[in-house]
Amino acid sequence: MDTGLQKLRQQKEKMPNYREVLELAERLITLKQQTKKQWAFLPSSMDPIKLRIHIQEGFPYLRPDEIPLNPAQIQGYFQSLLGILKEQNPKKYEALRNSITAKGFELASFLKRFLEERLTEDRLGKEMGKEGSLLFFFVLQSLKPAFEIHAEYWRKEQKEFFWAQGYCPFCGGYPGMGEIREEGKRILHCPLCATEWDFPRLQCPYCLNEDQEKLTYFQVEGEAGYRVDICLLCRRYLKTVDVRERVEDPNWEVEDYLTLHLDHLAQEEGYTRPEGLFVEVR
Repeated sequence: MDTGLQKLRQQKEKMPNYREVLELAERLITLKQQTKKQWAFLPSSMDPIKLRIHIQEGFPYLRPDEIPLNPAQIQGYFQSLLGILKEQNPKKYEALRNSITAKGFELASFLKRFLEERLTEDRLGKEMGKEGSLLFFFVLQSLKPAFEIHAEYWRKEQKEFFWAQGYCPFCGGYPGMGEIREEGKRILHCPLCATEWDFPRLQCPYCLNEDQEKLTYFQVEGEAGYRVDICLLCRRYLKTVDVRERVEDPNWEVEDYLTLHLDHLAQEEGYTRPEGLFVEVR
């Protein structure tokens, strides 16, 4: 079994307040891993000239709406995700299904808007009501297998290059978590396509602030290796893991779920994540 999923199972017993969401996370991650093995498609060919130009100008290789998607695959996967929710929490499933039906929600047309217009969780909540956040979460999950497959192929085709932006060089997604490696090297991780990239340790990835007096962090007592980096200028935060004393390579999707309490602590203090999933570049 994946070491990340093993850790998730172990931590469920130690985090009773998050047991339900961690059980859901385990099933969602397992399904995603299985789905990526089953989906057989050849990612689009890479354009080295486009890569060079985009890297030089600070643009991600593809906009989210340019990443090739198979509507039938996404629709089937979305229904499988909702099937897991139905088994895990029938009440939430019924509420979401009723909202989808009442609003005439149709996944294919919605995905087009979601990616082209960079719909935010807040905006979807205004359109769909109180179930908007849950729908946003499952729509996002439905995209992950395809995004990750395309990004994996893209990374294999690339040689090393310099990327100085705080968003993903492949899809433009904002980082989900940060990592501190040997010699203090900082790595950012895209929660959408799983791409990672180097980024200066003493800089905010969101507003690029380098004023050390406005960059800080907090830790929770007894949770060595975990911290939340904070920018006092833009009031945003990034969960970060120091992996220098770890034996295993972290599964960043698992780590994101296991540190949900850090999100809550940061948000209680008035810090936020970017409203949108993707950077807006022109």
